[in-house]
Amino acid sequence: MEKLIDSALKMIEPKMTVSFGGGRTVGRLIRAVKDSQLDIKIASPSETTRTLCKELDLPVTSLEEVTTFDLAFDGCDSLDHHLNALKSNGGIHVFEKLYANLSKRYIILAPEARFTKVLNPDIQLTLEVLDLAMPQVIAAVEKLGGTAEIRQSSDIAGMVRTKNGNGLLDCYFDDWSYIDEIDAELGSMVGVMGTSYFKDIVTDALLATDDDVKHVKKDI
Repeated sequence: MEKLIDSALKMIEPKMTVSFGGGRTVGRLIRAVKDSQLDIKIASPSETTRTLCKELDLPVTSLEEVTTFDLAFDGCDSLDHHLNALKSNGGIHVFEKLYANLSKRYIILAPEARFTKVLNPDIQLTLEVLDLAMPQVIAAVEKLGGTAEIRQSSDIAGMVRTKNGNGLLDCYFDDWSYIDEIDAELGSMVGVMGTSYFKDIVTDALLATDDDVKHVKKDI
């Protein structure tokens, strides 16, 4: 993964405004930024990443102070050959999309195994949902041929809650052949705050191979 971090670091230029998402790989990139003493403005949708920045004495800018990110780095759980992604397990996709929407380039850092022709059906589509809407959304998932599970906390009794106070609903289907239609229907329901499907958002992917880094990018 060292070459992956080096490749990401080379994309960052002094005076840039850069968003860093969550996950261990992004954490390693943050540490590399600190070691390189890059003069950049940093922001993050991830509370864990913001905490790391604080520990490293790296100032973090709030989203309200940013009009555009030059770059945004993040991870994913699955990425297809059109650079559509599922970012489901972290559960902060609503915040991540807010940051991604302001980014000139939104760059996924991942092992090459996560880059497949079609999205991995073992990775769920996750929705952030208001409590009162949960029964309606679960019924809609089942009507579409899927199954839905309210994500439960491993630390305390009850459901996982986002920083917005909402629950997370993990939706499983046999495959993702119709994910565009599924995502559009579920995402438009009243009470659904956002989905973990990132369509036409990712511009670049830095993929760690056994001995190198593959850079896949869209023309923008």
